[in-house]
Amino acid sequence: MKFARITFPTREIAVRGYFELSRRGRVVSLPDGQFIVPEPAVAFLQAEGLAHEVHEWLTGDHVTQTLRDSPAHSV
Repeated sequence: MKFARITFPTREIAVRGYFELSRRGRVVSLPDGQFIVPEPAVAFLQAEGLAHEVHEWLTGDHVTQTLRDSPAHSV
């Protein structure tokens, strides 16, 4: 399965997008405001008219590597 690393243009859209996507499947939230979602979620966002930007397409192995390389949250 392919995944996409996405961002939303505003916080309001990000909150709505995250809420809608999390009701339908798995969403990974990264500390820098980016999200990793499965390919069908991108089609859902387009159908719902929720603005987003796809930064890159990932495979399952790339998702694992991205999560391992994410910076730690500041204390």
